Amino acid sequence: MKITAVILHYYPERTKNVPRIVKDLKDSSRPPDEIIIFNNNPEMTYSGDGIVINSGKNWGGRARYPIALLEPSDYYLFLDDDVSVRKNTIENFSKYAFDSCCNGYWGKIINPDSSRCYVTGKEIYGKHISEPKEVDLLVGEALFFVSFSAFKNVFKTEEMLVKENYTFGREEDLITSMSNRPFVIPAKSDEYYTRLDTKGVGYCRTPGHFKFRNLMAKKLYSIRRQADSIPVPDKFKIKTENKTKENGYKPM
Repeated sequence: MKITAVILHYYPERTKNVPRIVKDLKDSSRPPDEIIIFNNNPEMTYSGDGIVINSGKNWGGRARYPIALLEPSDYYLFLDDDVSVRKNTIENFSKYAFDSCCNGYWGKIINPDSSRCYVTGKEIYGKHISEPKEVDLLVGEALFFVSFSAFKNVFKTEEMLVKENYTFGREEDLITSMSNRPFVIPAKSDEYYTRLDTKGVGYCRTPGHFKFRNLMAKKLYSIRRQADSIPVPDKFKIKTENKTKENGYKPM
């Protein structure tokens, strides 16, 4: 099993976090096979341990996914520059890995009829559960563990968005998780993640952030329901109410 960790770096205020994240990854009980640091800020250059890629353009958070595929791997662990792993984080994700998996530690179950479906969604955290919990979406802040094969569903969704002239870069965690069948997996303290100092900057502080996420979650809900047919291992199977598989996708 080959695992590549991808750290998305943008804010210069958080540059000092990156070496800490790299060290924590390397000191893990199951270190990643490769570590990519993708600096998406064209106004600065980052240098340090790992495979460093400095971008000449701000491509938004979505860029980490095609960048990851430059290193073909069975699975990818995605981190922002304000979170880090603990000793057994990667080992825990490996334990729940399967083909087409899209797992995380923070997810939501939403009501698509609500105009504020993302904000008001029921939140599920890995530290509060004892078995995997299927959710409607994952929140990227709390790590993503995604299989190589899951990206074909992501790009299928993005193909539809391209036809609508959607501006990519934001809400990439919603597109990725809602194009697949996301689960929040349980985690003990040494398997969870550590929040680092945000330095007062971040996506959630930009104007319109939650408005965009409400719209995208609502928009992708019918695609998420189609993903209910993606097969999962027996330990992930749970009783669920009948949900339509009909494609109700509509442009915004």
